[in-house]
Amino acid sequence: MRKKGNFMRNKHKILNWLSERQGKTAKFIYRFYEPLSYLFFGVLTTLVNVAVYTVLEMIFGQENWYISNLPAIFLAILFAYITNRSFVFDSTGNFWTEMYRFFSARIFISLICEYGMTYILFNVLNIDFKINFGLFSVSLFKILSQIFVIVGNYVASKLFVFRSTK
Repeated sequence: MRKKGNFMRNKHKILNWLSERQGKTAKFIYRFYEPLSYLFFGVLTTLVNVAVYTVLEMIFGQENWYISNLPAIFLAILFAYITNRSFVFDSTGNFWTEMYRFFSARIFISLICEYGMTYILFNVLNIDFKINFGLFSVSLFKILSQIFVIVGNYVASKLFVFRSTK
């Protein structure tokens, strides 16, 4: 078993690699690593969420969005926790405590943004427009709710989950 001090975490490996580069892009990424990496992994997390949701929506139908949303949210939260802990915030805190905080915060944000907004957009305002991406179509309400989810999740992760203990 490795001790915490005997190996570099993923974030530090990337930052060390970037610090050795001379280009302006590498220096820019180094300077703004945390928000850029959060944005990068946030996009990937959103793609996980939307892909799972879209497949399930094809099975259960758009009117059953609340069924398709649950597994999509869970898998996206799991993916986000692993990538945020290791690559974005480089946390060394207690794995299970952070995972509990992370899932709690993300579920709370998802209830407000994904379930609350989706209910209002689809069920109340009747926005059922889909954006066609060739092989698949994504509901507009799903895309709109994801924008609010990303912002809310960053704030929750920064302030509540991956707090620095230094």
